[in-house]
Amino acid sequence: MTYEYVQIGEFTREYTVPISQEALDGRVHELTNEVASSAHLKGFRKGKAPRKVISQRYGSAIENDVLEKIVNENCSSILSEEGLQAGWIGRPYLAAPTDAPYTYKVRVETMPKIEIGDLSELTIKRPNVILTDEEVKNQIDSARARCIEWYELKGDEIQSKSGDRVWIEFPMDSEVSDIAGSEVPHDNQAERFPIVLLYPRNEKSESLHSKLAGLSVGDQLEVTGEELSNELGVSEDATPNDTSARVVRIDTGDLPHLGPSLLARPEFRHLIESESDASIESIEDLIPIARSSMEEAIERTTDQVVQNRAMWTLAKRHVTSIPREVLRQRFLEAAQVGEQNLQTTYMAFRLFDPIVDGEALDQQLLMATPPDRDQEEAPSETETETSSSANGEEHLLPESLRTFWTAEVNRAIQRVAFTLTQQALIEQRSIEADQEWVAQQIQAKADSVNMVEDQSRAQEYLDYVYGEQHYQELVTTSLLQQATKLLLDEATIEDEDVEFESFFSQSTSDDAEEALDSFEVAPSLPDPEGFISGIEQSSDDGSADFVDQSPLTGDEAKANITEPSDAKNVESDADRKQGLFKKLFKKNS
Repeated sequence: MTYEYVQIGEFTREYTVPISQEALDGRVHELTNEVASSAHLKGFRKGKAPRKVISQRYGSAIENDVLEKIVNENCSSILSEEGLQAGWIGRPYLAAPTDAPYTYKVRVETMPKIEIGDLSELTIKRPNVILTDEEVKNQIDSARARCIEWYELKGDEIQSKSGDRVWIEFPMDSEVSDIAGSEVPHDNQAERFPIVLLYPRNEKSESLHSKLAGLSVGDQLEVTGEELSNELGVSEDATPNDTSARVVRIDTGDLPHLGPSLLARPEFRHLIESESDASIESIEDLIPIARSSMEEAIERTTDQVVQNRAMWTLAKRHVTSIPREVLRQRFLEAAQVGEQNLQTTYMAFRLFDPIVDGEALDQQLLMATPPDRDQEEAPSETETETSSSANGEEHLLPESLRTFWTAEVNRAIQRVAFTLTQQALIEQRSIEADQEWVAQQIQAKADSVNMVEDQSRAQEYLDYVYGEQHYQELVTTSLLQQATKLLLDEATIEDEDVEFESFFSQSTSDDAEEALDSFEVAPSLPDPEGFISGIEQSSDDGSADFVDQSPLTGDEAKANITEPSDAKNVESDADRKQGLFKKLFKKNS
């Protein structure tokens, strides 16, 4: 097969491929005969319509189908011939006319090649949690305090004291109104947060508790952003700087007695997960049981932290740049965009590139549809004023949306980086799936068929359990488990002492929040000249359509071949099918 390519980016190649007349004619002839053998046209018995009639009625659709099949086959052949793995294949479009009837171009983003070296050179920090009896007792006391039944104190002389729950009110940006426990007053000018003056977690917490002790409803106090973020368990960016707060309510309650009712509470139950026949009559009886449960939780979390750190260490060592279109696909998959929620789909498409490129996220990115071309050429006074101040704070995306979508991009980068190194490790170390484990998982799922809520769908469930898709999912899981085990077995593990409180307060994926800073993302490339973007393609009514950038398969095009109801519809039907082809190609002139 004849083809040429130019490297137009770190990972992107643009191939130019001619389609010969002989290849086109031969495939058109084969498909025309195939359609003729099953077509049921008016005036002819099924499969007896002359080939000439089939060509007249379905010629354009058949040619489209053939071209799409040839394009797909050519892409597979080129990649196989060059030993490349494609992460993304763009929409083909027709190039300048040549001697061939069709010469098309297509962009392919290839996956980077990674060579995994000596894993023993990797050093992974394993948290070693220090768990004292005092810490266990503090956790018991804290869990017990969460089970207090509160009631409001009323009266002019009421003052807060240790053990009370004090509600304070202070100005807060609306983007952080979802902090657990907060309340928004009717005037919507400030927010209220409960603070229990019991068991301060650290010196900052103790300082805030001291400020709140001895106050009455309506009293003012000065609080710092650091104190608030520490007490509420949020980042300092989510709280205001030093501000004036007001006491708006004081609650009191008694610590619940240690008994069956308390031990059954979900707020307390996590401390006694371990099975024990010992009777619990005092805090001293509960400490060894709570310690066992806490140690099990520490062990589970430690394994997750170590595995995550191992993959991050490997990825940062071998991955320097992320293919942009591969990342875009993973981002959109995670965002679960689709026809069910066009607004979310549009938002995800529009925000991806600005986030990756570190640009300001303006609210105009969230417009329901792209602006009209006429409006772009001659914007109104209102639009001019809006665009002129687009970079102003009042037009930026709300902090909550910026944080959410940036986090989604960071997580997508993490998934791509992990996938690249995991695949390289599996291939270069010749890791094979544990077929015995896979079989056990399939059997376990099959044995659980009686747990399917709708038993009328039991057979459907079993078809999935024994199906190819489920099998491949388990194979992938097995490969990843073995790759991670190999990595941990060969890498150097170093313990680091960590306090219990900080161990559970830190995220197991802190690095993921900084993925944009850890990896370069390949720059975006301009669309080819004359190419209509597959993301925002204007329809006849001027609205925006979301179009898949992958070429139609031959079966999809073949499925669109239907018999016209009368002669008048022959031309319109052919035009419709030609339209399908025009979405894939730009015709030679």
